Amino acid sequence: MKLKSVLLASAAVLFAGSAVAADLTNPFYLPGKGQMTSDTKIEYFREKDGNGHYDNYFASEELAYGLTDNLAIVGTLGNYFDHEGDFNNSHNFDYEIGAKYNMEHGRIKAQVAASYYTYDPQSWFGQSYAGDPEDGQNDRWQKYINGEIKLGADMCDGLMPYATYKFSGQIDSADREFYQSAFLGVHKYAGKWAADGGIRYDFETDGRNENGVYAQAGADYYPMDKLAVGAYGDYGIGGEGTDDYTVGLRAKVLF
Repeated sequence: MKLKSVLLASAAVLFAGSAVAADLTNPFYLPGKGQMTSDTKIEYFREKDGNGHYDNYFASEELAYGLTDNLAIVGTLGNYFDHEGDFNNSHNFDYEIGAKYNMEHGRIKAQVAASYYTYDPQSWFGQSYAGDPEDGQNDRWQKYINGEIKLGADMCDGLMPYATYKFSGQIDSADREFYQSAFLGVHKYAGKWAADGGIRYDFETDGRNENGVYAQAGADYYPMDKLAVGAYGDYGIGGEGTDDYTVGLRAKVLF
């Protein structure tokens, strides 16, 4: 009887552990109070420019810390590598700091986020860099305010359709670049794996109005409860972004 009791208790613990495993790649996921996540990404992207195509590699590290179960501060350090000789070197950092807040009503989920983003063009292009003042370009730090709103519905069994709207607006500059993006997609979580996909529409005002439509998707595998590894990408299917694409790898860890 004692052995039977031990086996039943062990099975219960194992079952409970798998039942509460966190879906780290869920679009609404935030670390709980006192917890932290690390989201590491490396990606390759191709975009059209005046000379044909522009290719480069980008890496980023995002850390999120839960102040409460529904509020987290988020900081990101990114780096563009000097793949085609466009930059001064391969140490071209950008920085972002902000917060995310979750709300829910029954099965309806919502998230709002705001952040401050900046980079130093002198560091990217060299100390001799000087932009066109008429276009608002200069050798000072470039500064942006970013915002994001998400709305989704928990359909049970790990299925969640959701929509996202985000913007990035330049400040402290006469040009005032403004970027907007809307995404409609669905997320599926099945314990050991998760998948996400949908359609994104980008609109920007940077000298002239441009827009692009992209198909994007990602898939992640959970080798353990607190670690997700996966791949993601997008491909331009319309507008200015036609045939542009991004492919990347990621690893997300909960501490």
